[in-house]
Amino acid sequence: MQCQVCGNHYDNAFTVTLADESFVFDCFECAIHALAPTCAHCGCKIIGHGVEHGDEIFCCEHCARQIGVDDDSAYISADEEEDADESAQFDHDDAGVAERNRPGEGGQTAHRRG
Repeated sequence: MQCQVCGNHYDNAFTVTLADESFVFDCFECAIHALAPTCAHCGCKIIGHGVEHGDEIFCCEHCARQIGVDDDSAYISADEEEDADESAQFDHDDAGVAERNRPGEGGQTAHRRG
C-alpha cells in the first residue's frame, strides 16, 4: 500500500478512517502530519488533548490566553492552576511551541483540558 502523505510503498501500511473517509499511512508521523489539528495560536500540530474553546483548539493554555481566551471553562480551576504554576513554567521556543518544564521531567510537554 502507498502512504498518502509521503508516497512510500510499505507492506505494513495502515488505514485510518475519520468521518467516513479513509486514509493510508506508512507511519504515525505521516498520520499526524495529515490529520492532527493545528494550534490556533502557534500553529504546532496537537497530538495530545489540547485546550478547546468554541471552535478553536490550542496546544496549551498559554497559547489560548495569547489570543485573549479567558473563559474559565477552557481551563482547569484557579486553585489547580496556582498549584501548577508554582511547580511548572511554560517556555516558548522561536516557533511559539510551548513546553512545560518541571524539575526532573526533562522538559516534557504537558497539555491539560478542563
